Amino acid sequence: MRMNWYYRTILSYAPIFFVIISSMIFVIFLALNNASERKYLETNKAILDRIVFHADANLMLIERNVVSKLLMDSEIQDYFANTSQDALDDFLLQKKLIDLSLTLPFANTIYIYNEAEQRIISDLGSYSLRSFGDADFLAANYGRKEAAGWFNPRSFAYSPHEEEAQQVVSLVKFVYTGDDMRGALVVNVYQRSFMEYLNSFGESDYNRVRLIDAASSSPDQVTAMNPIQVQSDYTGWTYVSEGVHDQGYNWLSLFSNAWMVIWIILILLALIGFTIITHIHYKPIQSITEKVSQFSNRKSEELGIKGANNEFTFIEMALDHLLKRSLDYENLHKEDSLLRQQRLFHDLLAGHLVLTDEEFQQRLTEFNLSAPYDRLGVMVAELDRYAEFTDRYKVKDQNLLKFIVESAFRDLGQSHHVFVWHAWMEPHRIAFVVHHTADSHSTQVTITYAEEFKKWIHQHLELTLTIGIGADSTSIETLADSYRNAVENVELKTVLGIHSIIDNRRSAGILNLDRYAYLQALDYAAQSFRMNDSEWRAKLTQVLGELSKMQFRKRDMAEFAQAFLKRMDQVVLAMSPPIQSRWKSDYQGRFANLAETAETLAEFQEQFMSLMNQFEACVEEDRQARRHHSLAMQAKHYIDAHFADPGLSLVQVSDYLNLQPSTLSVIFKEEIGEKFVDYVLKVRMQQAKQLLLETEDSIQSVAINSGYQNVNSFYRAFKKFQDIPPGEYRNMHRAT
Repeated sequence: MRMNWYYRTILSYAPIFFVIISSMIFVIFLALNNASERKYLETNKAILDRIVFHADANLMLIERNVVSKLLMDSEIQDYFANTSQDALDDFLLQKKLIDLSLTLPFANTIYIYNEAEQRIISDLGSYSLRSFGDADFLAANYGRKEAAGWFNPRSFAYSPHEEEAQQVVSLVKFVYTGDDMRGALVVNVYQRSFMEYLNSFGESDYNRVRLIDAASSSPDQVTAMNPIQVQSDYTGWTYVSEGVHDQGYNWLSLFSNAWMVIWIILILLALIGFTIITHIHYKPIQSITEKVSQFSNRKSEELGIKGANNEFTFIEMALDHLLKRSLDYENLHKEDSLLRQQRLFHDLLAGHLVLTDEEFQQRLTEFNLSAPYDRLGVMVAELDRYAEFTDRYKVKDQNLLKFIVESAFRDLGQSHHVFVWHAWMEPHRIAFVVHHTADSHSTQVTITYAEEFKKWIHQHLELTLTIGIGADSTSIETLADSYRNAVENVELKTVLGIHSIIDNRRSAGILNLDRYAYLQALDYAAQSFRMNDSEWRAKLTQVLGELSKMQFRKRDMAEFAQAFLKRMDQVVLAMSPPIQSRWKSDYQGRFANLAETAETLAEFQEQFMSLMNQFEACVEEDRQARRHHSLAMQAKHYIDAHFADPGLSLVQVSDYLNLQPSTLSVIFKEEIGEKFVDYVLKVRMQQAKQLLLETEDSIQSVAINSGYQNVNSFYRAFKKFQDIPPGEYRNMHRAT
């Protein structure tokens, strides 16, 4: 009997021993899990710190450029002086603002406020303060010295009647003459462009960076919702990192804490049971055994194991989970190392970080990399037709193809026994750096690598690349300059064609872009279209042909389309309501998106002219459907045929068309866009200028052939129209 009791006692203690050991294992697992969670948060905090650093660097760059422009640009200073400004001065100042806007790193809009004139000049035009959409913002902040600097995100619109306002962050700088405040310069950076730049640093869409407006959320709410956050010392804005893993970690933390309490309670119960068993023996031991068995079965069901009847299955699953969490932590550490390496290469190329050659070699050693060099070759490869690429492939396939692209060049470098590294500077653009030694002609070698790389990609992948090659760098300190040179070259694919290699030799013969010349041509083409003159087609073809010989980049396409669209908007306002409706619904958006769908200038020209021809057909159909237009055109043709008749008048043409003079005057002005007398004067003056330049006829003969019997009348009309007398006009233009 004593032996039976002995064995039963030993068997009764076994479940308690199992509970204690299992609890210790689970506590260790929870401790490791908490350490992994802290490491995850610290890593994301470090990444967010770096992103905020780059965001502040770009915002500081914007502020520095704006302050430099205010202090050094004489035209901007003259604008605030007590001198009168004409239309040309406003246009030149507007051009200055456009040029300044193009130098800033984010999409933006700029305007200048002159307090004395209560007037606004922006990169889109001139406004009075009362008609400007941002007048309330100026009124609230102008004159407050503490208001100078960056403002929280807000809504911005050029006109108070605009339905869709843009979200922007604004920089305000006041202009002083001595101690007197003269006005302000405001830079509105589009928040969408700014946030796209911040989120471009991530390699995946799992984590997104968001800017918190301090006015809309309290700090406690932001901290509770987003534990990963950084406040900028420069702007005071709060940035948070949001990702799918954050919520998982929160739930896992709650799960871990709850079960930690449960296991502590169970350990205490086990110890109490051990004491009770020592005194009461068999029945308490049996009770504890049943409890452990029930818990083990319940835990097995939670872990997905059906029919588990012993505690060892639970221990095995706990250990498996522990190993999995340890492996996840190790992978996270490796990903963090790769991310820091890519961040280093990106910052060096972008110019955000400047290192000496010795410091650079030391940083490479930290990543177990070492590669000496005498010169550095830089090339930028850009995926052609990137919009089609993103539409054609899923995100997972896009990342796979990009990985193949970077691996192909790395393998190419290994086959030539050279060290290469890369960084994705933009989603569609990757930069490669080749380490050259003194015994190689680096420029030619870089071109050879580019040709082999382009050929391999074309043969093995269903995509093409355009490659820009920059001037070689003799030091890591000048690497950013070589990268910018390569970017400028690759952007010339709009005129040199896609799937090509562009170095400084190819780009050297291309002329600089003359924006002012083509803007004048666009004005002429738009007015010719309004006058139903087919010369608009030849003028646009001529302009686009001249642009093919200049440094016309993709961003210039968008500027060209927007400039023409603005002029066509004004032209369409003078047309019939049906045409205005068709323009807004069918053509306005398509013109605005031309720069996104066209990859080269040739494609842009083809799509541009096709849209214009379609719209011309639409306008012509509308004009033919309206009798007024037909009558106006008959009057126009009659004037063109009888302008030399001194008796030509509104009454004469009205009698010819069986209309009242007043009716004809209204129809002619509505359809042709000019008054009857103005058009007659223009036709006669064109004939007079032609005769003055192409014949030796006397001034009197020219006057008669132009419809003037009285030479004095002709003399006064010509001088009023041309600002100079006819004889002086003939001498001046023949001399040139």
